[in-house]
Amino acid sequence: MFGTLIASIVAGETADIIGRTKRSAIAYAIAGLLVLFGVMFGLIALYVWIAGHWGPITAALALAGAFVVLAILVVVIHGSTAKRQAREAAKRRSVDAKAIATTAAVAALPALLARRGSAVALIVPVLGMVGYLIYKENAGPKGGRRPRAPLDRP
Repeated sequence: MFGTLIASIVAGETADIIGRTKRSAIAYAIAGLLVLFGVMFGLIALYVWIAGHWGPITAALALAGAFVVLAILVVVIHGSTAKRQAREAAKRRSVDAKAIATTAAVAALPALLARRGSAVALIVPVLGMVGYLIYKENAGPKGGRRPRAPLDRP
């Protein structure tokens, strides 16, 4: 990879690459500007057409309302998408953290089991975790009431 880069620098291709990149950026900027002009003239034509049927004030209010509704729609869609992506990222981080912890535990296991008495030292935290999970499963929520299933009637 570095050999190709060095060879292209020596061959003078870097200047050509930079020139092509600049020309492409200028061409895309001009194309974007022309698209913006086209959209603006399309909106002007839409306004003139609506104004011919309903009048200028009604046409202006209709277009303003349509743009406000579109803006609200974009914000709502963006908000829901951002929340979904944040939940997925949190889930991914949780899965990654569990995988790293498991890998670290498996990697440390031979070193722990190599010494005498370390098996007993390993059993104690495992039994503690099992006991905690059993307690957590059997203990009800605070207040002593168990939650009802969604379809249960009072």
